Amino acid sequence: MSSSLTDKWDREWLAYFLTEDPKPFFFAHDQLKRTAEIRHQMPIEVYHTSLFEVEGFGALPPLCIWASGDELIDKRILELGCGPGLLGKQLGQVAAAYLGIDYSRFALQIATLTSPNNCTYLHLSELDAMSPYAGTIDTMVGRFFFIHQNYQNLMWIFQLATMLLKPNGRICADFYLANPAMPQGIVHPARAELDARYPSCAFAYTVPDIEKAAAARGFAVESVMDQIDLQRRFAVFVKKAVA
Repeated sequence: MSSSLTDKWDREWLAYFLTEDPKPFFFAHDQLKRTAEIRHQMPIEVYHTSLFEVEGFGALPPLCIWASGDELIDKRILELGCGPGLLGKQLGQVAAAYLGIDYSRFALQIATLTSPNNCTYLHLSELDAMSPYAGTIDTMVGRFFFIHQNYQNLMWIFQLATMLLKPNGRICADFYLANPAMPQGIVHPARAELDARYPSCAFAYTVPDIEKAAAARGFAVESVMDQIDLQRRFAVFVKKAVA
């Protein structure tokens, strides 16, 4: 894993904290008060649910992940692109265990300091440290993660999922879908190269892109759901059980 890529994402998080409210990321897990229930909820309901609040601050941002409540509650969860642990410190309180993986060591340090003990955070380069989790993960999620990955990266993500997911484990992915009625940032086709100038650019996937990527890595596409108001094309992949 390139150190320059780690540095870029460290700088992206620093820039974000200078322009947006950083407080939700810095609250420790024991400051959070649970205010909602996601068990048995459908993915669209989970996506819009604010699960915790903090006294004196209010509700944390919605979860913004495309997974049903039953794929999260009491499950072993992997989040790719976990950042400073905004999701991890919440899911860690409802899941059996949580593993967060990210490019940014700066973000991972914040996540580690603010999350419960059943949360583990690793840098994307720490493959040896990931090996004990092989075949143990029920559900892989990404919060604003897959939108930043090109096709080449997606192939690597499927490879990682093949190692870590249980048979019939699921990947719940959030691909970018441009809404022409809304202002657009930097968006490239799925098969474009990564943009060195804009690490936070988006990559737009067609349905055939999604289907070909899954087939190439032995995953089944369980569903594809377009939500144009959210500028997302959500896809759920299932790791095929070996006969």
